[in-house]
Amino acid sequence: MQTSVPSELNKSSNNNSASAATTATATAAPRRRRRRPRNRRKQKSAATTAPSANTTAQHHQAPAEDLEETFQEKTLNLADLSSEAHALEKQLAELQTQLKINYANMPGKEQGRIASAIAAEQIAATEEEIVYVRHSLKKTYRQIFSTDLMYATTHHIEDKLWRYIFYAGIEDMRGKLRKVKPEDVDKNIALQKALFHRIDAAFKFYRELNNTVKASYHIDTKVLGIDLVHQKAASDDERMGILLQSNYICMGDLARYHAQQAMASKSVKKTMDYWALSKSCYLKAIDVYRKNGKPYSQLALVSMSNGNAMDVVWYYCMSLAVKHPSSVGRDNLKSFYSKIRFSTKPKDDSLASMISHFVESFLHMHRTVMFNQKDSDEFASTLTVAAQLGTALSTLILTAIEEQEDQEAVALSKSLLSMLHIMRTTLTRSVTILMISVWIAGERLRDKANYNVRSIILSSQIYMYIFAFQLLTGVYRSSRQALEQAKEALVPDKFCQLETMVEEALLPGLSIWSTFLYTNTTPIAQYCMTAANDVRNREPEKKTLVKSIQSFLSLLISHPAFPDPVLNVLPPTYPMSEDLVLLGIVPLFSFHSHVDFFKETAYQVDDTKSPEARKQVRWGRVRDMIKKMADSNSFDFIQYNQNEQKYSVIDENAKRQQQGRFMKALATQRLMEQVSSLEKNVNRMALSKRTKSNSSNNGEDAADPLVKRDVYTCVIDATAFLDGLSKVKRWASQTLNVNRRSQGSILEVVVPLEVIDVLDEYKKGTSHLNMQARESIRFLDQKLLESNNKTEAPTSSFLRTQKVTEKLADWGEAKAFWIGEESRSNVVDHLISDGEEEEDQAMDSDVEIESDVESTSSSNEDLFKPRRRATDDDDNTESESEMETDSAEDSSASEDEGEAEEEYEEDEDENVPYTLEDVPKSYRPILSCLLYYHSKQQARQDGQPERLVLVTNDEDLAWWAELFGDPTARKRLLIKTVNEWDQMISKLDFEKVYEYSWNQNR
Repeated sequence: MQTSVPSELNKSSNNNSASAATTATATAAPRRRRRRPRNRRKQKSAATTAPSANTTAQHHQAPAEDLEETFQEKTLNLADLSSEAHALEKQLAELQTQLKINYANMPGKEQGRIASAIAAEQIAATEEEIVYVRHSLKKTYRQIFSTDLMYATTHHIEDKLWRYIFYAGIEDMRGKLRKVKPEDVDKNIALQKALFHRIDAAFKFYRELNNTVKASYHIDTKVLGIDLVHQKAASDDERMGILLQSNYICMGDLARYHAQQAMASKSVKKTMDYWALSKSCYLKAIDVYRKNGKPYSQLALVSMSNGNAMDVVWYYCMSLAVKHPSSVGRDNLKSFYSKIRFSTKPKDDSLASMISHFVESFLHMHRTVMFNQKDSDEFASTLTVAAQLGTALSTLILTAIEEQEDQEAVALSKSLLSMLHIMRTTLTRSVTILMISVWIAGERLRDKANYNVRSIILSSQIYMYIFAFQLLTGVYRSSRQALEQAKEALVPDKFCQLETMVEEALLPGLSIWSTFLYTNTTPIAQYCMTAANDVRNREPEKKTLVKSIQSFLSLLISHPAFPDPVLNVLPPTYPMSEDLVLLGIVPLFSFHSHVDFFKETAYQVDDTKSPEARKQVRWGRVRDMIKKMADSNSFDFIQYNQNEQKYSVIDENAKRQQQGRFMKALATQRLMEQVSSLEKNVNRMALSKRTKSNSSNNGEDAADPLVKRDVYTCVIDATAFLDGLSKVKRWASQTLNVNRRSQGSILEVVVPLEVIDVLDEYKKGTSHLNMQARESIRFLDQKLLESNNKTEAPTSSFLRTQKVTEKLADWGEAKAFWIGEESRSNVVDHLISDGEEEEDQAMDSDVEIESDVESTSSSNEDLFKPRRRATDDDDNTESESEMETDSAEDSSASEDEGEAEEEYEEDEDENVPYTLEDVPKSYRPILSCLLYYHSKQQARQDGQPERLVLVTNDEDLAWWAELFGDPTARKRLLIKTVNEWDQMISKLDFEKVYEYSWNQNR
């Protein structure tokens, strides 16, 4: 790189220095000059004269000399240096403000040449003073670095050095270049040379500063970057890393400015050299400190100059996946996507066009999934892109067969190896972009600010998962099919080389995706569990995800390279090339924390850099991922056979068949347990009879242990769980008649199957109702599991579900139990008369029993009030309205005659009695279950009260249930609310209270 100023420019600058200073002093006499801050250092006599605007390049001509002078000078106190730097910063800000004012007050042509000349001299003097202050401030900053590097890093001196000194000076010169007219060639050349020297001086300054820092602290940049990734607390090493990275980024920016200047001068070689220098500086910035996303964003700008769109997106995604992400990375990526246009078809049938078309289609898919915040319908249409890369790979492998026919060379052609390298880069970049995008979607789901678009983000994450699985499945399936064809056509040595190169192209991407799944299993496990429980197929995209995972795992398990763990000598934590490239990104941080980057452990391998060794490590990571899935309960479609020591993937049909065989085995086992239990009961009964006969012969009174108990069947609906789950839990183990020593009555709580379906519908959500439904389902699972383990006859209250056969065979059978509402008008009168008779009879009974009965009767009377049909209320309302109408007819009879006729017609329509077919279909399953138990109770014919009750808080269900019962005896079914039933069974004499309530129910 040339840094010397041309001799002509030096001569003109030296000759005009004194005259320019004199002229500036003379013309700027009316303006009060600001004092420069004292320079505490000894300066040469030539430096006392203020430099002119033409000597700008001269001040930057020899930065190495300035650095040597700074090192040789005496180290000053940090307090003095800081105060001097602060004063210079303040003066620089004032001068920049004054310069803006001077430019704003620049006189026009009508004010004359003298005014314009004076204003120009004032601007030149201000610019001259700004250059001098910047030069002094740069020396002060450099001396702070030499005095205390930690102090300088803590106070961000490197940032101030870039903003106040180098970048500001370069931008001033670039601004002047933009204002220069094209015909002013000499001025344009002079400004370009001055800009070149400013950029070159700044680059050399940062290079010397970095060399000084590395030499002083004995820093190896790559080793430091790896060490800093695993450090949690801030340390001096991390500050050094941040300083070096900032300097390397500045060097990369300066090289990028050189490249842009070379592009303007149309120098192709210099442009390429400067772009390469800029990229190397940014890569060094990443190596020294891997927690910052800014160097990745700058590398994306370099990739734009090369026209590599895939690298641009890859670098922007990398800048968003580190601990300190780029603040402009996402916006810049969105802006980049808005500027590019995608083609719908490949240009031709060549292999390069196929890969290029896949890249364009992939980026279009990524833009759709990443930035579509309105509709998720487009996501499914993008999945077809995943098969394009597999097709291109198959075509590439088959070209090796054509080359075999054309030439007899044993080695693969360079063009084929080059295309395989492009294929490897494309696949690795695609998988990394998908991995980071999935992780970003997960982070956005945790942000409460994105609650309104949560469903779209969730859908985008699922489709990116599906795309990644289908992409890897497609390339591996296509490669295996093409390699099988090539094996027959190629010679063995060439085929082995081709197979090795294909594995080298595909394994890095597969290893990255497997490592990501191994460390981030939770999201995909939740999706698989939801898909397994989605009986009604409400979320088909999750079903598609499960199928893609099954195909992916099946292909890997059946792959001939799928390893046997005994053969793996190198562990999965052995470092690979992709590990160093992706070191520092958050999705893989937990895995990289265990990778042995420094290879401190000695491994018994002949060559750790051989393709076979790399293959072992990467396939070992794949096996760890599959093992973790098989060990998890969320992925029930993959299993490990201990006998055969093999993994197997079960699809939906095989899974259904296996479940059927499992259920049949369970049913057989249950039947065997029931037979065994019955045999034990028979033996126990025979033993008890022999014991009783022996005791009677001995003259002893022995009680029969098998006491016959009265079972009260309580049918509950979903409202009992949602409104009183704690009460239902208590009923399942309720002790009736607590004042008795022996319990002759127990409670049988029956849960209809329809209730379980209703609770299952209510379980999704965050409201209190949804939480109650989930808690109810967990309680039912627990109780049913306990009841399945019990084989003996129940001796206490219990809960069970309705059996499949415990219902009416047909709804038409319910007609035999239909009473209707024809006698409903006499219910209240009957209750009142019965209540008076009961009160007369209860006067002679015990006081406690009387109080219990009265409380129960009052609750029964209150029960009918809220359950009256809406028509009854309407009748009362209409009667009141008719009375008001009659009172109003005295004044306006003619106006209300039409309304009275309409109301009369409505009354006639509403008085039509309901029939059996009017029962809502949603209530029929529960009523069918209830009537089944009612029919069984009627078959007893023992004259005892019916021990059956429906407990519900649903007024409509209660109203319809009361229309059924025994038509001959005009006895309706007993219906209770949750609170009423809970109070009744807690009475000391439950049986009497129940019998009284049953007698009142007519």
